[in-house]
Amino acid sequence: MSVELIALDLDDTLLRHDLTISEANKRALAEAEAAGIRIVLASGRNIHSMKGYAEELGLDGPEDYLICSNGAELVEAATGRLVEEKRLSPELCSRVARAIEAELFPWQIYEEGIIHVSRPNEWAFADSKLTGQPAILIEDEAEFFSRGLVKFVVPGEPERISALLEKLRGEFGCEANILTSKSCFLEVLPPGADKGDALEALAARLGIGMAGAMAIGDAMNDLGMIRKAGYGCAPANAIPEVLLAARYTSGLSSEEDAVADLVRRVALLRR
Repeated sequence: MSVELIALDLDDTLLRHDLTISEANKRALAEAEAAGIRIVLASGRNIHSMKGYAEELGLDGPEDYLICSNGAELVEAATGRLVEEKRLSPELCSRVARAIEAELFPWQIYEEGIIHVSRPNEWAFADSKLTGQPAILIEDEAEFFSRGLVKFVVPGEPERISALLEKLRGEFGCEANILTSKSCFLEVLPPGADKGDALEALAARLGIGMAGAMAIGDAMNDLGMIRKAGYGCAPANAIPEVLLAARYTSGLSSEEDAVADLVRRVALLRR
């Protein structure tokens, strides 16, 4: 079966540590596009911190899509229009916020190009500097929750995040999708919000079977698409669970152009 679609995670997969895309990765993706393969960026990031990369790669045309917010949003790349969206209910948002705060963690929400924070914290300030999105304190929580939310992001030290993951899954696992996007970031997402489900929905929209889909990712939030794609792939720096789930792995890390290696070795050899 030939590869018809490649879904790419950004952080620690396509991007290097300095958050740039290498020339080698760009060339390999251009070769894939020239061979008729569609490229889709699939990230935990929102549209505001993804669109620059889509423009850099020329993936911002009228027929291009972005899988944003770990699958909670499917967006038209050219217009930013939401094609599909999942949200946590206002009532659940309030309960989740109280549970997070009871464990002495801050939480933050990424919407409309702003990082909305429950309280000032070093993680939000660092992310604001990194992404250019301002960090603003939430003043009226009830009003903020009134429309529901795409997701909560909870920053913290990896050991504490790991413990919080288990606690929140025990309390809300039947009502939300709870995972880590990095060892220092936990996310609470609406039920059914997953990169794998979003990729499946997009592939169906494009008339592509999942057997012809390739997905490359490194973290827990990539497991869904790696398991569902016919060609699930991972760079050498992926977490153990992803390496075990992947059908193909690269001996190279994201810093060493693993995407270029996998695109050429897996996708282009099957065209």
